[in-house]
Amino acid sequence: MGRQQNHIWSKSELEKALATSHDHHTPITLPDKLAYGVMYYGLYHPFNFITGYTKIDPSPRAIEWRLIVLESFAGVPGFVAAGFRHFRSLRSLQRDHGWIHTLLEEAENERMHLLVCLTMFQAGPITRLMVVGAQFAMTPFLFLTYIIYPKAVHRFVGYLEQTACTTYKNIIDHIETPGTRLHEAWANLPAPEMAKGYWKLSDDAKWVDTLKCIYADETHHRDVNHTFADMKTDDPNPFVTMHREDAIRAWKIKNDSAASSSGVAN
Repeated sequence: MGRQQNHIWSKSELEKALATSHDHHTPITLPDKLAYGVMYYGLYHPFNFITGYTKIDPSPRAIEWRLIVLESFAGVPGFVAAGFRHFRSLRSLQRDHGWIHTLLEEAENERMHLLVCLTMFQAGPITRLMVVGAQFAMTPFLFLTYIIYPKAVHRFVGYLEQTACTTYKNIIDHIETPGTRLHEAWANLPAPEMAKGYWKLSDDAKWVDTLKCIYADETHHRDVNHTFADMKTDDPNPFVTMHREDAIRAWKIKNDSAASSSGVAN
């Protein structure tokens, strides 16, 4: 109770999102190229090596480790940016133009991704150490960068989400492909109850359905941050109305479900 309302994905929206896994922003400016270089060459490829992740028939163990570390880190930038803009609004005695809410929703959404993954996998001591190390290293870096040039952080997060989209789409494809290690291990796993409640999934939903929702969330974060990177700091947030629509959709689903249950009981 009291948390931000996430987007509830329809089947058609999920299919549309799955078709955008290769939508990548091409860096043009120097800050864009620096953000791209830090993301892909400083973090993405080394992270692949450390977690033992390969695009060809990845192992379940490598994916478990990867998802926990990835989601624990992905929840940091949105909260840092929201905190900075919150203090900026207080300090300057000016409104924020709606950015804080979207950034907080992103941070909350990524945290829920992590909690959902933790209902499926166990985090060992090495994983926990990586999570703590990444948070201690990246939080001050992101905060200082946001002070100097906020657009660079949003572009960096856009590139981070691009890699997340690529990873999740690859995982989903392997789960749905007979003969792969992920298909053997995860094809018939039921979705955790937390995921069913968070994304309003059906009672018979599978783990792969959960991953599709997480993937769709990441495509949205990708698009939001690339949009913010192209905007001026005080431009009105174009995603504000979406939050209201998400709340209305979730309310309708809840009430329809309650009415259906009441009808069955009667």
